[in-house]
Amino acid sequence: MQAKTDKTPRSPKKLTRAQRRRKRKIRRIAWRAGLSVLTVIVLVLIGALCAGHAAFKGPSQTVGDLLTVSMLETSALKFVPRIYYSKAQVEEIVARNSVSVGDSETDASLVVITKPTPTPSPEELAAMAELEANATPVPTPPPANLISSEDGIEVYSVKGGTYQGYMMVVLDPSRVTVGTCRDKFNGSKGLQLKDIAKRYDAVAAINGGGFEDDGGVGNGGTPIGLVISDGEVKHTGRHSEYNTTVGFNQDNVLMIGKPSESDAKKLGIRDAITFGPALIVNGEPASVKGASSGLNPRTAIGQRSDGAVLMLVIDGRQASSLGATYSDMIGILLDYGAVNAINMDGGSSSLMYYKGEYLNNGVSLTGSRNMPTAFIVR
Repeated sequence: MQAKTDKTPRSPKKLTRAQRRRKRKIRRIAWRAGLSVLTVIVLVLIGALCAGHAAFKGPSQTVGDLLTVSMLETSALKFVPRIYYSKAQVEEIVARNSVSVGDSETDASLVVITKPTPTPSPEELAAMAELEANATPVPTPPPANLISSEDGIEVYSVKGGTYQGYMMVVLDPSRVTVGTCRDKFNGSKGLQLKDIAKRYDAVAAINGGGFEDDGGVGNGGTPIGLVISDGEVKHTGRHSEYNTTVGFNQDNVLMIGKPSESDAKKLGIRDAITFGPALIVNGEPASVKGASSGLNPRTAIGQRSDGAVLMLVIDGRQASSLGATYSDMIGILLDYGAVNAINMDGGSSSLMYYKGEYLNNGVSLTGSRNMPTAFIVR
């Protein structure tokens, strides 16, 4: 016969006086620690607000303007200037720190594509070798900032007071085309720059046009504006802020303007994407007021009068490279002989890919961003 089970609940074990004191002590320590952490957080926030007030509203309006226009270009920090300025004040700052270029259309005659020299015959090669052997050598050291020169691509390091980055010169413009993350844009996420390059077996690439990116958390799969790749229109549309189109025509001349889809077809545009602003048109630099859009990571593409394509990427928002202004970009591009050039998407998208790796240090903490388009080098 089974014994009866005692189902009477057991009373909780009583704590000794020492245990109760220890428990109260632990609660006090935890409460004080939590209060200390909260106090530190509040003090840090107050300190940050005070430091921000000193920077934004201090005696130097130039510093306040620079901080404002720099943060307005970010996805996550656009709100910061509005802590210290009204909407009207922010608009005034943007107005006095801007870039503008005339409505001139690209003059294709300013670019004369250098035709490749025909391959010499064996007899001509032998004669050239004999002349070279008998000639007195003249030393022609490469520029100090030349990193690489092979297969028709030159790579230079670029440095300034607040920035560092890379300039890639592609001697044959017919090799530069627009690569896309997929054949049709359907809202799916974009690809990292290296993966777009790999889609086309490209040796080099830079990030391209803008894309929908609300709050900085977009999937990089929907471009802004006109996109043409290998003569096929991949995307159309306009955007109120970035509506300048850049692309190559069938003669491999870089064209900058605001054509509609039908206009682009009439112009014979083979590859194009949309962003802006234009930095140099027909050899004339854009008019820059103040700090333009501040110090930020940047990407630009341009072309020399001999047809060589200039691809510029600048790092930013880092201790070693704060970033470049539009004036900086214009100066660099003019130094390298640009007759036409335009600003591309920047910030955490700014990247240069070459031979299987990124040359610059992208600012994104989560790695290369997904994007819809890129300028690639076949």
